[in-house]
Order: sequence, then structure tokens, then C-alpha cells
Amino acid sequence: MADLYEPDFGAAYYRSKDPVKNLKFNVQLDRVTSSNIVPSSEPEEQNGDAHSMANEIQKDSEQVVIVWQEKIFSQREIETYRVDNNFDGLERKYHEEVTAILSRGTTPNNRIFTYVDHDNFSQSDENVFYMTNSPSETPTVLAEKMAHLRRRRVGGGKQTRQRNTGFVPKVNIVDSQPSEDLRNRNHIMEAPSQVMYIMADLSPRERSATPDEEVILGIVALDCNGVLCMRPDFNRGRKPYVVETSSFGKEVFEYTIEHASKVMNRQEQDKEMKMYREVYNRHKDFLQACVGDEFEMPAPDVLRLLVYGEIESAKNFEYDDLYCHFFVDLPKFWTAEKHQQLSWVTQTCSTKVEGRDDVAHFSFPFSFELFYKNDSVNEDEQDEVPHFPLIMLEVLSLDSFKRFRTEGYTYVAVPNAPGSKKITSHCWRPIGMSVASELRRYFVGGSPELEDQTYTAIPSTFQGSHLSKYGFRTETTGEVTVNLNVMMQARAFMEKKSQKRSLGSLLDNLGVNAVQANIASVLEAFKKARQRMMQARENAEKELTKTTGRSVESAA
Repeated sequence: MADLYEPDFGAAYYRSKDPVKNLKFNVQLDRVTSSNIVPSSEPEEQNGDAHSMANEIQKDSEQVVIVWQEKIFSQREIETYRVDNNFDGLERKYHEEVTAILSRGTTPNNRIFTYVDHDNFSQSDENVFYMTNSPSETPTVLAEKMAHLRRRRVGGGKQTRQRNTGFVPKVNIVDSQPSEDLRNRNHIMEAPSQVMYIMADLSPRERSATPDEEVILGIVALDCNGVLCMRPDFNRGRKPYVVETSSFGKEVFEYTIEHASKVMNRQEQDKEMKMYREVYNRHKDFLQACVGDEFEMPAPDVLRLLVYGEIESAKNFEYDDLYCHFFVDLPKFWTAEKHQQLSWVTQTCSTKVEGRDDVAHFSFPFSFELFYKNDSVNEDEQDEVPHFPLIMLEVLSLDSFKRFRTEGYTYVAVPNAPGSKKITSHCWRPIGMSVASELRRYFVGGSPELEDQTYTAIPSTFQGSHLSKYGFRTETTGEVTVNLNVMMQARAFMEKKSQKRSLGSLLDNLGVNAVQANIASVLEAFKKARQRMMQARENAEKELTKTTGRSVESAA
């Protein structure tokens, strides 16, 4: 159980919704006896009073309550800003504050002081923080890299805006070999934060302070999400933290950091919760007023189809540096808005070896919105089975000599049911009638292409009942993986939920009942064919019986 009382040198994180201006810290710093003091050789009974007096002299204690972003000047800062040296900006402000302090007739002699967010000490690169207090510990590679990672600060000052502005090149956005200066200039952490340092001047009282004898007691950082980082954590009854000076005397100091903010009573907490509930209710009413009571619904007898897709990857193609050109082919009775994009081209992607496959990861997102309405006056067309849209894909390659080659064709049918689907489609490409086309493809680039890319599935110009591609020479190539997220919306869905009846109207409009009718007709045809077969079998048995009877009579 003794470990529970040991000080925690690690960082602690807190989240609060209260205004940060109410945050207070109670810091107490005590100097204990020096670690290298040699006790006197005289008897203790003769020098008891001398030892007690020395302990009182060596004992040095200081306690202060610090408010968030409260500036407390050190002895070195007071000596710097007490004389006007034509300061400007922040230094002019500090000079006026120090002059006001000295005008009271007393010179502060405090050890504890602070650096706030806009001080130069806080604006410097982050220090390397160690995980233990061992003098032999060396920082890790990650700690050294993170030490040069700058943080965005909360605030709108000119200095802050200049520091947070990164360099964005107009050309050559991707630098394959960035310099160290470029990394340090552009590596800025996303979360804006404010920082405050609680410091201590451990120099002897009888001489002036130096920067080498100023140590960090604690670091407090607050980001824009209300997360407070305290390093080290509050003591909360644990042993005090220990710090030693680096001078010859090796003075030892102990300090504690406690939370000193005002605690809310029960009545104030209830009042705050009531205020939060009122704010949340007003915000909910505001959002409801913006959205409305009902969702935007499509027109009657119209199916709204919304697809969010991704060209995930392509693999096992002949050449490297692949890209995809694809578009959506709309069957009959499907329409799209005028501004709706239905054709895309991915970025060029190099392949890498994964197992035995050469894979190019595109991760190219796309989306489209379509509407289906069967408004035909022909009864035969109203009973047709609806065809869902097809995504026609063409995979191409581009080498360093700017030679284009067609690597394969394929298509992906949009699922006729809502949900998430991962589809892997195999590709093929047309080949020529002789070896010359393959030689041209290798040396010059270019290969046989489809004039009408819908020929990958069913050509858009095809009007017959049977399609034959016999004689068309192709070669199997790689495969493309596509992710599709399909959503459907129609008024009939709402009618089913509210009136609890079947989707007959929607199914009739979509021609789904035609599928059931076709299945029923096929089953009926099988039934009639079976009856005819049974009747023919019975007739054959009767004829066989008659023939057998005649043969027996003739033999007799």
C-alpha cells in the first residue's frame, strides 16, 4: 500500500465544462536541509540550540495560490523590466506592471513564479519529458521527435497567427524527400491549446538569480475541447515532489501542487444542471425547426436510390501505375438530376506486392442519386422486371513514357436491396487477331478498345431477345474490388409502417410482381408438362397391355 502514497510524475488529464478562469492552484515550496551538510563533531548536548537555529535558517517555505494564466514575475524578470529600455508590445506591458509593483515600496522576494501562454518561454519548442527521475535515463526516438512538434495556441494575436501558418506549396505538394526544416515548419498538432508553466527560482537568496537555477514545477495545458493536462498530477495527499539544484550546494526542495478552485455546493450544482437542461432543450427545438417534422420525400410511385461507393483496389494486372475510368449506365425509366455527376476517373496508383498479388489501393470515393418511375402507358412495359443501374469500369495503365494501355473491362451491378456490399469483379480485355497487336501494346502502347463500353454487359443499342458474343476474342486480366452502400426511399415504405399492409403498390410499380407472375407461369408450365407426361405414360402402358394380350392369344 505504500506505493499509493508515492508521487505521480506522469501526466493526468481532466475534462471540465466550467470556465477556465475559475481554475486555481495551491503551490507550496519548502527547502529542506542540504544533502551535503556534514554534522558538527561537537557533542549534541552542547550544540542543541545551534542545530535548531541552523535548521530554522535552512528551512525556507513559500505558499501561493495561482489563478489560470496569472503572471507572477521572477526575481530575474523584475531586474530586467524595472528599468525602461525602450520596450514595446508585451515587454512594455511587463515594464508597467513591474513599475507598479515596485512603487508600493516593497521588493518581492518570491521563489515561485509563472510563465503564461504568450511568454517567449512558452512559445519555444516543447521540452523532452522523461518518464522517470533517473539521471541515467535517455529520451526515446519518439520523445525527441515529439519535442520539435509545435502546438497551435488558442488566441488571435499576430504572433500566434504567424506561428500557426504553415507553408503550402502551389506545385509539388508531395515531397518525397522533405528536409528537416520543412518538417519542423509544417508539423503542427491539430488541437489548439493554451499552456502555463509553474516555475521556481532555486538560487540562494543572497545572490542574483540565473536561468540555470530556474526549474519547472508543473506544466498545465488546456486544449479547445476542454481537456486539461496536468504534468505532474495533483498530490492529493501523496508525498511531495522533490527537486534538487545543480549547484555545488545540492539544495533539496520539496513542493506540492493542489487543486484550489472553489467547490460548488449542492444548490449551485442543481441550478447549473437546470440551466444546462434549458439550453439543451432550446438547442433541440432550434434543430427541429431547422430540419422540420418530416424528411424530404420523393414523389408518389417514385423510388429514390442513393449510393455511396468506393473503388477500393485493383490487383493482378499486367502493368503498373493503374487508374480507373468508370461511369453509371442508366437503364430504362431511371433518371438523375442535371447536376448529378455520373462519370469519374481515379488517381494513378502504383502497385505493391502483398503476398503473391500486385495490389493498387485507390480508396476513391464516389456517390450518386437516381430516381426510378415506370410511367409507361404500355401494359407490357409496366409488367417488365426493373433493371438496376450498372457501373461500367475500365482499368488503364500509364507508364513513364506516357504510354496508355487498356488493362481490363468489367461492370458492377448496383444491388437491388439496401445495405453494404463488397463486390470483387473480374476483368477482361480484348485482344487482336495477330501478334502485331501485342507487340504494338508492349513497345508503342495502345491496345484494342471497346467502341461502346456498355458491351461489357448488355450493349445499350441491343434490342433483341438473345445476345451472342461468340467470336469476340478476350483475355482474362485482374480484378477490381468495389464497396457499395445502398439506400432506398419511397412513400410506400412509410405507408407500410403506418398502415401495416403489404408493399403491393410499390411492387406493382417496380414490376416485382411481374417476377412473381413469371415464376408462377413457369411453375404452371412445369405442372402442365408433368400432367402431359403422366397421361402419355398411361397411354403407353395401355397400348403395351393390349399388344401383350394379342401376342398371348396368337401363341395359344
